[in-house]
Amino acid sequence: MKKIIIYSTLLLVGISIAACSGKGKTVTSSSSTKTTETTSQKSTSTSSSKTLNTTSSETKDSSVATTETKTNQSQSDKTPQENQAETVLNQLTTSFPTNPLPQAILTSKTPGYLSAATTKTSDQANFRILYYAENQAISVNDTALNDLQPIALFEKQIYSSADEAANEVAQVIDTAGSKIDLGYGITGYQQGAAGSSYLSWQEGNWSLVVRASNVEGEVVEPLAKEVVAYLETAMLPAPQNVGQISLAAGTSDFYQTNSVVWQQGTTVYTIQHFDAVQAVKMAVSANK
Repeated sequence: MKKIIIYSTLLLVGISIAACSGKGKTVTSSSSTKTTETTSQKSTSTSSSKTLNTTSSETKDSSVATTETKTNQSQSDKTPQENQAETVLNQLTTSFPTNPLPQAILTSKTPGYLSAATTKTSDQANFRILYYAENQAISVNDTALNDLQPIALFEKQIYSSADEAANEVAQVIDTAGSKIDLGYGITGYQQGAAGSSYLSWQEGNWSLVVRASNVEGEVVEPLAKEVVAYLETAMLPAPQNVGQISLAAGTSDFYQTNSVVWQQGTTVYTIQHFDAVQAVKMAVSANK
């Protein structure tokens, strides 16, 4: 099993609506945050956790359109979408200069214009960012985002103690069930409950779980193997001391579907994305 040693300082910028963490074996997070809170919007994020270390360097899937800056391109060589993404990411960096923020937000399923809505405390200790992909450029924190659906979230939350932070991550290590060879010397453990299947494994300080609906005919193994293969070539942040990745095998339009949560002392970082693999890539892109 290749351990993934990852050092992270996360980035992302607060979102105008809160997301909450919860405990459990798998993470089910739900929230809708935007620049202005509406009565129809709530944010809750629950996360389950495990921890992982990796020593390999990040590679990018050519099929995924990330929002990372292309340093060899002049401004005129970039598409309007790339220019907008760079503008948004630079603005977020300016707003949160001491926090490395995720760069890989957009996917081939969301090739539009990146935007974001943020919330933060006066001292920037805690903040959230909701990310959007739209068919036109929208400024950061524009009230037009209030009526739109986010594709991803990044949150930083500081707790009073390391123990409290670890409890919020709610890492679960599960070695029950049938053994599954996930490749690269990693063994997963699959079991079922209440119409769902769960495949869990560990990499370093990270615990990972893929869940699938038996009713919908979903299977857990392909996604688990894809994530394991990707993490052989990429570096996640290194949790101190626990981290949890909870992913869904099925498709969804909701950013709360997949989560990556990890502890750094008294701080807990949370990433959510509607796309399972992109949630992991988003966390990797924050490890800079």
